[in-house]
Amino acid sequence: MIAFRHVNYFIEGRQILKDITFEIPDGESRVIMGHSGSGKSTILRLILGLICPRSGEIYVQGKNICGAKEKQLQEIRKSIGMVFQDGALFDSLTVGENVGYYLLEHTKMQFTNIEEKVREMLGFVGLSDDIIDRLPDQLSGGMQRRVAIGRALLSTDPKIMLYDEPTTGLDPQATSTVIDLINRLAQVKHVTSIVVTHQIADAVEMAKKFIIIDDGQVAFDGTLKELSETAEPRVMEFLAPFRESIANIRKIDFI
Repeated sequence: MIAFRHVNYFIEGRQILKDITFEIPDGESRVIMGHSGSGKSTILRLILGLICPRSGEIYVQGKNICGAKEKQLQEIRKSIGMVFQDGALFDSLTVGENVGYYLLEHTKMQFTNIEEKVREMLGFVGLSDDIIDRLPDQLSGGMQRRVAIGRALLSTDPKIMLYDEPTTGLDPQATSTVIDLINRLAQVKHVTSIVVTHQIADAVEMAKKFIIIDDGQVAFDGTLKELSETAEPRVMEFLAPFRESIANIRKIDFI
């Protein structure tokens, strides 16, 4: 379970998150949406324990990580996989070195065994192992995202997966492939998935429940049906440009 309880976060005196409260049960997928600068990605950093709130409590797998020591946070992070915006692969490392980075740097596993695991992981994320010696800039954007997901999976064997704008900048075919992979991970490995995105058409394909952050506050937390029926002005304003696309995908009348 991931839970935020009355979390407030400030940067240089400016409040970024205001009394944030929500809960995500184990094995559930949740999409967090909102305008740029609303605090979406800050929530992911808080879950990882990379930053600390000024007040409130954050529970990850039943443990309150606020005020936890770095050694405790490192243990918690072992259960979390993170896919950063644009993949954030190491440009100077090959695909194989990127995917196997954690095993190469932090274990004593034999290189041949690491290579075998890397090839298996590439297959799992739908990539041919003949790209193992390529550099990231020799791959398409969609392939880079799948390599990044493979790296996250091989690094931590996660119970939780965090995705920061996983489909931004991808063409429709690559977007569909990445969404299918995210959904397959949730179903096959039963991971808890949190996806930050501003692509609403993609969001409805990755989760059944949604959180909308507006001006650092939770403006909405619920299902797609509840989202279609809300009269909350901030949510209606956010959804206004996208109502037609959502209605087409789920055949829901948003009028």
